[in-house]
Amino acid sequence: MADRDGRGSLDRRRFVANQTVFRRLNERLSRQFNGVEPGFAQYVCECGDDSCGEPVALLQSEYEHVRSHSTWFLIAPGHEILAGGAERVVETHEHHQVVEKSGAAGLVAEATATRRDRAAL
Repeated sequence: MADRDGRGSLDRRRFVANQTVFRRLNERLSRQFNGVEPGFAQYVCECGDDSCGEPVALLQSEYEHVRSHSTWFLIAPGHEILAGGAERVVETHEHHQVVEKSGAAGLVAEATATRRDRAAL
């Protein structure tokens, strides 16, 4: 699976594991932003590039929309990694994109969905 620059490869398991780590970090951030004055909050890009960490500004309602699907991940615009058919862009917005995992990557995303793990975080 090529990275977005085509300079190497990402093992699919590591790719989804990276995204899961970023998703869990964003869940922690979401809890901190919950109840705070409405407006944009900074989240972290959930692309599979473990060196990314690019901030992504979203409204809490936008973040909740992404989290409503266990196979969806929040990414910065242009950070999709489409090689191998493991993900596809399902939504494009001004400040972010949403990608959906499918196949084996989708099963891993469902199995590691953070919403049911909230108490453990």
